[in-house]
This record gives sequence, C-alpha cells and structure tokens, in this order.
Amino acid sequence: MTQRAPSEGQGACRRGQLRRRDRKRKVTVTTEATLFEMVALGKHCVQMAVEEWVRSYERDRELALLDLISFFVQCCGCEGIVTAELYRSIPDSSVVHKMTEKFDQETGLYYKKFLAYPWILTILWPEKLQNDFYPIVGPGPFWKRFRVNFCEFTELLVQQTHSSVLCDGHLMDTVICMLSSLTSSAVHSLRHTSSLAAMKLLTALAGVKQGTCTSKYRGQRLCELQSVSRVKGRHKHSVELLDQPTQQNRPLTIDNIIRALFKRTFVPRYRDVSSDIRVICVTELGCWIKLYPDHFLDDNYLKYIGWMLYDKDASVRMQCILALKALYEKRESAMKLRVFFHKFKKRILSMTQDRQPEIRSECMQLLRLVSEHYVGVFSSLEYVFLFQFVYSAYRPLATAAGELICKRLLAPPPQEGLAAQNPPDEFERNLQNMKTLIDFYLQGEFHRHIPYLVDGLWDAAPTLVRNWECMTSLLLRPRGRRQGLTSQQEQVLIEILVAAVRQAAEGCPPTGRELSKKAARDMDRTRRWREHANMSRHFVKVLPQLLSKFAADKEKVTPLLQIPRYCNLDVYDRDGLGSYLDSALLELDCLVQRHSDMAVLEACARAYGAYCDEGGSAHRQATPACSRLVDMLVDALTPLLDVFIQHEKQGQVLGHHEMGRMCSMLRRLVAFYSTHDLSSWNLYEKMDSLLTLQGHQGSLPTEVVHCALQGTYYALLWQIAAATDRLPPQAALLDLRRRLMKFCVACRVYLSHQSKVLSGKAFILLCDLLLILSHQGPEDDAGLGLLFFVPDQLLQARLLAFLREHVFLEESGPEGPSRVYKEEDSEELHELFHRRNMLAVFCKLVVYNVLDMSAAAEVYQFYLKHYHHFGDILKETMTRTRQNDRLRNALSLLLCLQQLFQKHMDTCGLSYDPIGFICGPFYSIRLLARRFALTLGFDCAPEAAHLIHRRGLAYAFSEAPVAEEEEGDRQRFPNLSFLLLLAEFSCKIPLAERGAALAHFQDSIPEGMPRFGDGDMNPLLVYRKSLTKTDDAAQGEEEPAAANPFDAICKESKRQQELPVATCSTWTPDTLASSAAGDPEPRTSSSSPNSKRDIFDVDFLSEDSENSSNEDVDVEGISVQGESG
Repeated sequence: MTQRAPSEGQGACRRGQLRRRDRKRKVTVTTEATLFEMVALGKHCVQMAVEEWVRSYERDRELALLDLISFFVQCCGCEGIVTAELYRSIPDSSVVHKMTEKFDQETGLYYKKFLAYPWILTILWPEKLQNDFYPIVGPGPFWKRFRVNFCEFTELLVQQTHSSVLCDGHLMDTVICMLSSLTSSAVHSLRHTSSLAAMKLLTALAGVKQGTCTSKYRGQRLCELQSVSRVKGRHKHSVELLDQPTQQNRPLTIDNIIRALFKRTFVPRYRDVSSDIRVICVTELGCWIKLYPDHFLDDNYLKYIGWMLYDKDASVRMQCILALKALYEKRESAMKLRVFFHKFKKRILSMTQDRQPEIRSECMQLLRLVSEHYVGVFSSLEYVFLFQFVYSAYRPLATAAGELICKRLLAPPPQEGLAAQNPPDEFERNLQNMKTLIDFYLQGEFHRHIPYLVDGLWDAAPTLVRNWECMTSLLLRPRGRRQGLTSQQEQVLIEILVAAVRQAAEGCPPTGRELSKKAARDMDRTRRWREHANMSRHFVKVLPQLLSKFAADKEKVTPLLQIPRYCNLDVYDRDGLGSYLDSALLELDCLVQRHSDMAVLEACARAYGAYCDEGGSAHRQATPACSRLVDMLVDALTPLLDVFIQHEKQGQVLGHHEMGRMCSMLRRLVAFYSTHDLSSWNLYEKMDSLLTLQGHQGSLPTEVVHCALQGTYYALLWQIAAATDRLPPQAALLDLRRRLMKFCVACRVYLSHQSKVLSGKAFILLCDLLLILSHQGPEDDAGLGLLFFVPDQLLQARLLAFLREHVFLEESGPEGPSRVYKEEDSEELHELFHRRNMLAVFCKLVVYNVLDMSAAAEVYQFYLKHYHHFGDILKETMTRTRQNDRLRNALSLLLCLQQLFQKHMDTCGLSYDPIGFICGPFYSIRLLARRFALTLGFDCAPEAAHLIHRRGLAYAFSEAPVAEEEEGDRQRFPNLSFLLLLAEFSCKIPLAERGAALAHFQDSIPEGMPRFGDGDMNPLLVYRKSLTKTDDAAQGEEEPAAANPFDAICKESKRQQELPVATCSTWTPDTLASSAAGDPEPRTSSSSPNSKRDIFDVDFLSEDSENSSNEDVDVEGISVQGESG
C-alpha cells in the first residue's frame, strides 16, 4: 500500500534517501521511502526507521510528527490523504464542530476530522474500508510479520526517545491526542490499529519506567555501600551515577504520560464491541502489571481484569486467566492480590466449568497456584469440587486437577521438631500417598473410572502411579498387618495397577481422552520404551506371586491376568528369566482348573494367547503347555458328553454333579475357542450334536445350549478364517456353507426362545455372522463367493420384530436425562447394556448395507421416543449411512416419516384441526422430521433435501380410490397433511434454489384440491411459506429482540460502536450488575466524600471513563507537564 503524494502543508511527506552506512544486507533502498514502507520491508529496517525519524524530529519537529501521524493512519488501511490545519488559527467556538466523522454521498468517501494538537487533521478513505482489508489483520505471512514489525516500531520509538525527546511536552501530547481520537472512531480498522499502537506504547513506557526505577534502586544501594566503605573517590563517582539517570529520565513525567495514555485509550476501549480490541487491552494490561508492578499492581488496575472475567468472548476470558496466572507465579505479586482474589473468587471457581476446555484447564492451574500462596483460601467442599475434575474428558484439565491433588492431598505433612531430623524415606512416603489416593477414590462420590484417575495423575505424580515396586509390595503384604490393606483397598489398588500398566505399554490416554500434542508423544518415545522394558522385567518376576495370592478371588485375579498382554515377554530369554515363565504358566493352569466363571476363563485364555504369540520368545514353552491343557479339557468333556447324550435319548436326567462338570468343561473350552484355534480337536461336531439334540428333544439346560451356540459360532469363524487365508477345495467350501446355513437356521429358531439369555445371544451371533457372510465376495464367485449370504425379507422382518419386542420396551420407571442410576440398579443397568449391544449389532447391518432401507426406517421411528437410552447409537447410524450414501439415507428418513404418518392416519383418521397439529401425536412426528433435517448435514445437503421434497410431494398428492359421489371431498387426498412434515426440510434448500422448488411444488398440485376453512390448518400454505421464507429483515418483518442492550444499540445505529457505560453490566460481576442496571446514567462524584466505596465497584468505570470518548479533547488538560504525580 502506498500513500498519495501530499501537497504543501500535508503530513504525508516522503522521507529522505537513506545513508549508505545505514543500509542493511539484502535491502537496497534506491528511492525515497515512507515509514510504512520501511516497516513493511522487514524487521531489520525497523531500527533504522526509528533512528531516521528521531533525527528528522530533531531537525523539524512538526513535519516529523505529521509523518508519524500519517504512518499510523496508513497502517489503519486508509489510502487517502491526511491534511492538517493549525488549531491556533481557528476560533475556539468552532473547534467542536470540526470534530466530525461523516460520509459524503457525492464523493463516496468517509472523512474524519479530529484534533492532534496543534493541528486539526482530516482523513479521507473509501467506503469499502468499513469491512475490508487493513494491514495489521492481513492474511498471509507477510502481513503477520508486518503486525510484529508495527508493534516493534512503537516500542522502539519509546526506547529510543525516552532519554531525549519523549518528555519534551510536545511529542506525547500530539500522539495521545491522535490515538485517543482514532480509538473513538466508529470504523473498526481505525479503532483496532490505534488501540494496538496505544497499548504497545504503554507497554514500552512501563518497561522504560521499570528500568529507570531499577537503575535508581541500584544506584542508591551503591551509594550506601560506598558511604559505608568511606572511600572518597569512589563515593563521589557513585553519587554522580545516581543523580545522572534521575535528571535525564524524569520518572515523574513518564508516570504522567502513562496515566494520560491509559485514561484516554485503555479505559474507553477495554469494553469495546470488538473482541479483538478487548483481547489486546487485557493482554497488554497483564504485561504492564508484570513489567511495572509498583504502579499497575494496584486495585485501580486489577479491577479491569476482574470485570473482564465475565466477558462473553472466550479469547478475552482466556487472556484474563493467563494474566492472573503470570502474576501468581511470583510470590511477591501474589501476596498483593489477596483482596482481588477474595472479590472474584466465586467467578474464578465457576470458570472451571467454562464452555471452552482450554479456559477450564488454565483456570485450574491458576487455582493450584493460588492454593500454594494462600493458606486456607479454599474450604474442604471447594477442594472436593476441584478434585473431581481429574475425571474430566479433557486431558489438560485432568492433569491440572491431578497437580492440585498432588499438592494439597498427597503432599507429605510438614515435619517439626525432632521428627524433622529423621524424615521418612521415599518408599514409605509413596506407600502412604498410595493409601491416601485409594481412600480418595473410595470416599469420593465421583465417577468410577480408575483409568481416568490414573491418566490425570500420569504426568502430575509419575513417582506414584509408575512406582511398580510400591504398588506390588502393598499388594503382597499380609492383610492382617497394621500397614496392610483391606480387601476393598486391594481391589482398587489392583485396578490402579492394571490401568497404569496399560498406559505405560500403549503410551496413550484411555478412551475419551486425546493427546493434545503429537510432538510430545514423539519426544517421549525413547523414554517410554525404556520405562516399558523396566516395567516388563519387574512384572515377569512378581506376576506369579500376585496370581498365587489372589487366585481364590475372581474379582481381583481377573484384572491381574491382563498384565501379560502389556508386557514385553522377550525379557524371559534376554534376561534369563525362564523360571518365572514356568511359574506363570503353572499359575494359569491352576486358575483354569480352579475357576468356572466365564470372565476369569476368558482372561486366562487371552493371557495364554499373549504367551503363545508366535513372534514372542515365550512361544516355545507356552504353546505346549496350552495344548496339554486343552487335551485335558477335551478328554474330560468327551465321556461326560457321551453319557449326557445317551441319557437324553433315553429320557433320563444326568446327575447334578456330572451336569455341573460338563457345563464347566464347556465354558472352559468355549473361552479358549475365542482366542485359540481348536479346530484340530474337532469340537464343532460335539457342539453341533448338542444343538441337534436340542432341536429334537427341546429340553436341554439353558447353560448347555448357550455354550453350544457360542462354541459353534467360534468354530465356524475359525473355519472361515482358514478358508480366507488358504482357499480350500470347492467341496470343503460347500460343506462349510451348509454348516453356516444350518447355524443361521438354529439361531433363527432360538430368537423365539422363552429364555431372554438364549434369544439375545442367538440374535447377536446371527447379526455378526450375517455381517461377515455379506462381505465374502460376489455371489457368482466360485471361491469365497460360495459363502456369500444376505438375509431375505422374512429374516429381516423377524429381526425387526425381535428388536421391537426385546429392545424398544415401554419403560415403567422415571426416564430422561434426570434419571440417576444407583448401585442397587446394577441389574437394570446390565439389562440396558445388553439391549444397547443388541441394537448396535443390528445397526451395523444397516450401516454396511446388509439390510434393506425399510429396516433402517423401522429403527429410526424410535429415535425421539428412546433418545435417552439409544439416541447416540441411532444418531451414529444416521451419520455413517449418510457418509456411505447420502441419497439412500435421505430415502430411509423419508420412508420412516411415511410409515409413522400412515400409522397416525390409520389411528386418528383425517383431521385438519390446528390443535392436533401443534400438540398431539402428529406434533411428535413433526419434531422427528425436524431432527431428521438436522442430520442431513451441510455438505451436499441440498441434493438430499431435493430428493426428499420430490418424493414427499408425490406421496402427499397421491390420490386414494373413492366413490364418485365423494370425488370432491378431502378423502380424495388423504396424505395432504404430509406437507407439514416436508416443510421441516425446507431449511436445507439454499435460498437460490427455493424458487425452482416452489415452481415444482406449484406444478405438482393436482386439480380438485380440497378447500380449507378459516379454522383449519392449510398444509399447502404452510409448505409454500416454508419455501418462500427468506431473511426476515429483507421481508420487512420485525427483527427479534436483541440478546443484550449493546446488540440493540448496534442494530439501531447499523455500525459498530463502543459499549456505553450504563450497559456494561454484561461484563461485570453478577453482584455488581444489579446496581448498575438500576442507574441508567453514570454516577458522578457528588456523593458524600466520607462514604466508603469498593475499588472493584462498577461505578469506578464511569468515573475513569467520563468524557473519555468525546472527540473535543482538552489538550491542555492532558499535558504531561501539567499532570501531577
């Protein structure tokens, strides 16, 4: 951007050619350059531009000031001319009329006149600048660097002139007048750029003032030292060093400049309508307090940060928290914030529940710093409230809460007297902290998610949750000892141990939490590998002892059996620990023979699978041990099964002892079949014989049939996997297909079994098998295509009937999000989990196009009615279906609405009563249609919406066969009310395409449409209005009420303005807003001088900012020489 060449008397004059010695490398200056062009060249030219401007200011002060003003105006994006006329030559009465900002309709230009003593400046810019580009917000790396250079220029300007011309009484007066006038503009670019310049100037002034105070303090200390040492020569030199900067810097004058600039720029702009300007204000205020705490670390300035904690913009609230966090990191400044924190404590605590997770995490870190500095600042209930965030789904927030727990809950108690001479060692302290953590989990009424607790403490307390020796030693201690654990504490510690082992092995947080930075994970990869190796070496030695101690307790031994899956089992050969492998395998064998619980058996099978992995070093010893165990189980099952089948055929009953043994052997083999290929033992024939016997006899125990179904399913899966790896002969494939069809028929029979356990298991196995068989290749393929199978209409209808009967039940208890499940509701929760699982396996068939579109429509009917229990599953099904085929998904939604509409018409008949359309069964269908419209998404949604409208209109205008005498009645078009449902999808049609949709609607209306009375709901008019509805303002309709007073002001003026003082209650504390809302006018200082007032009261805002936005500025009143300290 280049500025137009000014005429005589104009401020945009060109700079002289730079000296050769001032030119930098890679920059060639051959023509005259303005300040804007030099700053835009790069960071290496900023210093040169400042030095050149200072020299020009010393030569011609007024010309240099006009050049500086032109630079700031050009940075605002104004390409017009900046003209100046002397203020001294104009009568005082006409100055007020010169302070204007108007739009000239004849020229199409905006112009602004404002006072920058001793001139009245006029700026012209085109209309497009209102919302167009300007340099400091320009896109791309070039303009981002320009913004940085612009900020550096303003700071260097103060640093280069603070000891010479800064306090000459003319430079800063002009700059303050200019910036205060620009910041009061209604144009966002002028206001934004000038606010940024003013804030950066204040930052530089604060740094200079603090440096001056530091130099003065050091000089005083040096003078004191010299006076004590009584060395005359050195003492005289120290006094000169002390007096020289005091005379040159004039700190009192700099304080006056800071006060004037703060009052004229920050006070009116910290409540600006633009969040960008408010972010700049609060960010720089935090820098000022940090740079110059002697002046800014005061309640008169801290109150602005407190007020802006209530800002509606998240970025402003974030900067407030970051500013406070920087102050509380230093104890000196934290001790001066006690009154401030007491005033805004409630607000800061509430910000831990902010909508933005980043704000919540930073706020938690701030509260942790506060708790370190102030003793007793939080009550026990407040600590309990903060501790619960360790279970948060946002990992940084959980980590911050974990740090607070470590500081306030797990920290060792202070030692006093003789006890401090012999503090407990690190191991004993970790043992005590571990017990405290277990008690915290047991006593807290929080979520029962131990993996979340471990992950929250993973970075905050690594010496605790990764201390394997501490946790295993606690578990191996005898329970009866004084330092031992109770059974409940042992259970919690085992879960903590397993969760820590899993996270150490996988290096990722539990499900529901994500790593915020991928780079951090890559940096810790080497360290994590080393920790994993150390953990594996420890647990291969300790695991046999843990399994031996807790072998009798299935709830404790089940999680311990997960540890081998997360360990590096190569340490057995690498470190010579083969004896520990034999002990672990022996303990696993004993557990399999000892327990018959399915959870323990499946855990043992997976542990054997980890040891038998062909890529591991334990494979040579574990595989023979596993084979011997399976041989023993099969040898024990075969005679029992033969006797059982013989007794069933003869009508006899097997004894309870033999029946229990057979069921336990079946459970063990089924558990191992889930992770090991047992095809070589030919277990399919044994399982199939039980299913065949059940089909003939129909009197087998439920547990036997359950194991037979599960075992047959695993046997077929292993056969399919073998055929996929290596294609068998066609005869073998045909035999496998026959077995699969036989199993599907058996599962279909068991769908109607009286036992819910068997029917639910048959439903899940059948759906899973259908999903596998539908993706085995094309049906005409001679290979795996022989296994291809999709359900027919009868089977689909049977599956849907099962869902309606067993999943979408009519609930008798209280429903909705307010329902709180307690421990006594465990059975109900287990049943709900089982129903959700059945619905999920069915929805997978819908997502992968195994079932027809009508099956999806049948399920979608229950979306609103059972939203609390199954809404997430159904919504995910719609999303996946839309991603696969958007049009197919749209047709399924339309079919669902048609089915519901038809059911409603069959039940209620034809009715056009408006009351029935807005509050009745039909209204629930309209709500469902509204939800369906929202699930169409945004990308390519018009195509799906058009399809719904075309098919829906054809359905709505379909005629029913009626008698001739009833031909003109409404019975001829029974589906006309369906237009009310189609109207809910009109929002997904773009405005540009609604005209074509409306034309199609007009063409689709058949002749002989029924007439509607005044009290009827006319579906045609409702549907037509949904297509013709556009922007409310364009149609001349009344705009909705503004959400807050400031929005109403913006709508009334149609341009951006600053927030009036009286309407500032939106961003002030709730306790202060009530007092401000009742006083529409700013309060003056006419109150009694003896009355006490709160420094954080919102009324201080009106005093500080009174007349701050007036453009008629009293220059003499803000002169830096006239300000008092």
